[in-house]
Amino acid sequence: MPIIILTLLFYNSFSFYKIGDSDTNNKEGFHIMSFNARLFNHYKWIKNDNIPLKAKEFISNNKPDLLALQEYHGDYQYLLDNFKNKHIHISGNNVGQSIHTDYNIVKKGIVEFDNSINNAIFVDLVIKKDTLRVYNAHFESFKIDLLNLKADFISIKKVINKIKLGYIAQKEQSNTLINHILKSPYKVVLAIDLNNTQHSFVYKEIKNKLNDVFELKGYGFGSTYDFKFMPIRIDYIFISRSISAKYFEIYNQKLSDHKPISAFIDI
Repeated sequence: MPIIILTLLFYNSFSFYKIGDSDTNNKEGFHIMSFNARLFNHYKWIKNDNIPLKAKEFISNNKPDLLALQEYHGDYQYLLDNFKNKHIHISGNNVGQSIHTDYNIVKKGIVEFDNSINNAIFVDLVIKKDTLRVYNAHFESFKIDLLNLKADFISIKKVINKIKLGYIAQKEQSNTLINHILKSPYKVVLAIDLNNTQHSFVYKEIKNKLNDVFELKGYGFGSTYDFKFMPIRIDYIFISRSISAKYFEIYNQKLSDHKPISAFIDI
């Protein structure tokens, strides 16, 4: 039963292995880091009380020009006080998305998704003589506990229904976000926890409009999520076609069930 569900959700995850190596000499330009922080381990999923401070140290050591956090928790703003400017949107239970940067933010906004606590936020930044719009988005999950699946008919039916509802929600969220992006007066960066792989419909819809920096500058399986069955990539940084990608990195850090990712770009 788990194999069937995995096939439905993550079909062909092994088919995309990018051969090559990332040139660390290209760690230059504007640095965007994206990370699903999983509430900075607020509910102790990882048996380590130092996760918040380790996350702060990791971020400080890597010095992103802009940090996009999904599953941000408001109790941990003190970890990010070294950034001068921020845009935070809390959806409920003190949880939401956030963007942190030292660059001047000239506009902030929210892209709400219907019937969902998930959403996207954006900021417009002045970088030298250009203005850049950066989105930070978190799409609906399938809400399936793969570790405790049962093979009886009722359980299978419930799982299939969750998959169906998840795909419908993601499709609607993708349409809403893409329509907003297409109206942007500026070049765009999209940092996103897509909750789906590069073989999904929603990924392909976004990639029809923007470039996936991993495809341009990443290597290997590109696994971004702690999933013991197989390597999967569900976290992405997309950029406008007119933006030049310099470098992409996935950090092997145990700070969440997701790995932080970074892109260096020239706008």
